[in-house]
Amino acid sequence: MKLNKKTAVIVSFALGSVMFATTAMAQVLTKSGYDQLKDSAKYTAESATTKLTSYTTDMSVILKDNGKVVYSNDSLDKVDVSKGADESVETRIDGSKKTERYNYSDKNGSIYKDSSKNIYNITEFTSPHKITNSQNPFKEDGATDMEKIADAVVGNLKDAVVVTQNPDGSKTLSGSLSEAQIPAIINAVVSLESKSVFGNRFNNSNNESNIPKITSDVFVKEVKGNMVTTKDGLIQTVLGTGLISGKDAKGVEHKLTFELLAKMTDVNTTKVNKPDLTGKKVEKSIEQGYSKITNPEKYIGKYKTNILIEKDAKFIKIGERILDITALDNKGVSGRCYDEYSKGFEKYAVDKKDFKFTSTFEKGESNGKFKAVNSKDNEEQGNINIDKGSATIYFNTNGNKTEKILFNDSYSKVFN
Repeated sequence: MKLNKKTAVIVSFALGSVMFATTAMAQVLTKSGYDQLKDSAKYTAESATTKLTSYTTDMSVILKDNGKVVYSNDSLDKVDVSKGADESVETRIDGSKKTERYNYSDKNGSIYKDSSKNIYNITEFTSPHKITNSQNPFKEDGATDMEKIADAVVGNLKDAVVVTQNPDGSKTLSGSLSEAQIPAIINAVVSLESKSVFGNRFNNSNNESNIPKITSDVFVKEVKGNMVTTKDGLIQTVLGTGLISGKDAKGVEHKLTFELLAKMTDVNTTKVNKPDLTGKKVEKSIEQGYSKITNPEKYIGKYKTNILIEKDAKFIKIGERILDITALDNKGVSGRCYDEYSKGFEKYAVDKKDFKFTSTFEKGESNGKFKAVNSKDNEEQGNINIDKGSATIYFNTNGNKTEKILFNDSYSKVFN
């Protein structure tokens, strides 16, 4: 399922609420019940990536502020694993702005509909793509450690679960948690993340979003969850709500309600067909050198992104983060990342970046992870991705966003 960045963050909040609730509920069932829930999540992830031939996912996410809908996202994704084909339709409403997206892809090409111009953009691949419709999160680096952390955070929450064994062998896990049942550590984590998500990451004085800007007094008030699985443990539906309260910079209290409904249907019977564009407005292009970076020397050089702060409801540029690519081929990339602050803003340079890095690309791809040591002998790690369709590079370092300093992880090439 393909989601834009803002939707992905909101979905993660909603899913986090639901998974926290269901995990907490399962703990009460004794260890076998808790393991049963985790086994269903792992089995579903593994099946979607290796066992199922096709499936359809349908997800709806709604965010309300004091009872008023301020954001919604509806997405339908059809996946044919056997053919490597994927078709998705998404409708997003953010404030007064409505966005509709359509995507189709298979090993030979992709189709994207530009709804603003009602044009279908077709990209044909010169060589077949290796299609990966989805990835198993439980096989990602650090997944085992995250599972252990989740186990520890859940602790000894009790008396919040109802488990039903249905006549057809399926199971229903449901329950709720009130404010009094939610541990302080959960509130601390939610408070930190919500200030970032709803504080400075997406909101500014010029956009059309109605999502409130939460800055203080963040608490989880209520979480409810319901999950239905097949007799084999494949998740069929997830329904959940979460209520978080917090205050904006003016002290106005906001009650943010997250509502999530996700379904997996038509398992092994989903049909994904390439759309018939007869009579439609079409723009066609050929993608060259998908599997390899052509002319890698053209990526050598400096890239930059602005370092900003928000002051008096305005963005102010206080410097630049420079990405200097010194070597690059189809195997990997090396370079240096460092900050340059403008005169008068030196006080923000306390944690400025300055380190050299080397990254080995994943097989057949133009992205990879890196680890490095900065000028203060602290470890830096993150990801780099070469955008072969433009003169930009995505470069992310873990923990690179602070409450005061803002910048984008997309770096543009510097032309003299």
